[in-house]
Amino acid sequence: MKSKSIIRGAGALLLAVFLSAAMPQGASAQHILSLQEALAIAMENSPNIRHTRLQLESSEASLRAQEASLKTQFRFKLGDISYRNTNQFDEFFSRWYRFESYDIAGQLTIEQPIKWTGGTLSLNDRLSWKDSFSEINDRSEETYRNALYLQFDQPLFTYNKIKMDLRSLELDFEGSQLRFAIALLSLEQSVMDNFYNLYETKMRLDINRDAMETDRDAHGIMKNKYDAGIGKLDDLTQAETTMLQSESSYNSTVVSLANFIDRFKYLIGLPIDDDIDIDTDIGFDPVGIDMNFAVRHGLEYRMQLREREITISRAHDSVVRAGATNEFRGNLSLSWGSSGTNTEFSNIYETRVDEQSVRAWFNIPIWDWGQKKNNILASELNLESRELSLEEERYQITMEIRESCRRLDNLVLEIELARRSVESAEKTYEINLEKYQNGDLTSKDLGQYRQSLSNARLSEIRSLINYRLQLLDLKVKSLWDFENDQPVVTLSTVQEEEE
Repeated sequence: MKSKSIIRGAGALLLAVFLSAAMPQGASAQHILSLQEALAIAMENSPNIRHTRLQLESSEASLRAQEASLKTQFRFKLGDISYRNTNQFDEFFSRWYRFESYDIAGQLTIEQPIKWTGGTLSLNDRLSWKDSFSEINDRSEETYRNALYLQFDQPLFTYNKIKMDLRSLELDFEGSQLRFAIALLSLEQSVMDNFYNLYETKMRLDINRDAMETDRDAHGIMKNKYDAGIGKLDDLTQAETTMLQSESSYNSTVVSLANFIDRFKYLIGLPIDDDIDIDTDIGFDPVGIDMNFAVRHGLEYRMQLREREITISRAHDSVVRAGATNEFRGNLSLSWGSSGTNTEFSNIYETRVDEQSVRAWFNIPIWDWGQKKNNILASELNLESRELSLEEERYQITMEIRESCRRLDNLVLEIELARRSVESAEKTYEINLEKYQNGDLTSKDLGQYRQSLSNARLSEIRSLINYRLQLLDLKVKSLWDFENDQPVVTLSTVQEEEE
């Protein structure tokens, strides 16, 4: 008996040491977090959300850069700047002579890409200066030249590369938006799941504390009986064993709760030394669910389906690009302008010369050993695979939403059953506690009734938590909040409302 009391005292001492070690010195006041506060902190600090947000911002910047490249571009090129001093051979006079020259030029280009055709329209102005000396006629000459012309270049018989590149970046940006919105929903689901698991552990701690105090009272009753000579030693030993077991369960739950809190702080992005606790209302109010509406709304707004559609669009573009392998294509270049050359800059257009040019080239493939054919075949098969994946995703979403609705209906019955089980277990325990106090029931039997009550209470809490989590699961799958009777706001729906 003395050794068991020592063990119990040692266990209490170890628990006190653990709790004091877990509490940092100089720690700030404990912060009680609600579920909404925890979600807000996680949305801001979660490593996964921060990473996904960076990807979204990167995609947006790439799209903005591409859109900027389609606006009028202004460029100035300085050069060529050159100096030459060389001997050249004149075949007419059959002799060598020295030639020296200085050259400098600059060109201003105003260029406008044409999104609708894939061509380019540009206005070019090139100004050059040349100073040269030749021994063949022993003279030097300084000249100015300016050429101003309008040029149009248009690829022929091929796809619009400008438009397709822009479309690709638009799809990238939309995909990043969808991934970010999905990550937010996933984080909400993860935070709520861990929050309620933490809440369940906290409730288990309260239940185990009540059980420990109850077993201590039962042990006190049996000890008083034994000391009065009306109790048995076996019953006292069993009561002390039951008490030690309940104390051990309580201590284990304390450790589990501390570990859960640390993991929860990591999930939502709080410092490990922050002292937090949670508080929530887990009251039960059945929510009406329309399965057909949930399925329709999910199929219309689920972001995973839009992701599949984006993948299909990319596959379509791949088919187009594959068709450009060794294709018959060409290019048309039109130029119109005028130039002038003079030794005096002010009279540079004294003898203006109008210039026009038309240039075209064509690439005519003859034999490619089936390269183009197989590239197109591979792209078309990939497109077909993506389309099948979309149909599978739609079927999977429909099935998941229907299962979630059925699970909710079943949980309503489970909660009602759990509540009745708690009421029955409480009445049974009260009756048998009175028998125990009267000496008509052993400590072991009372412990079993007490354990049944604890299990019934935990089962009720678990059923309530499962209902809340299942509501969230249906909300994520259907993108409709049945609890508040409103759609789930995502990046996509916000943009639609702004438009």
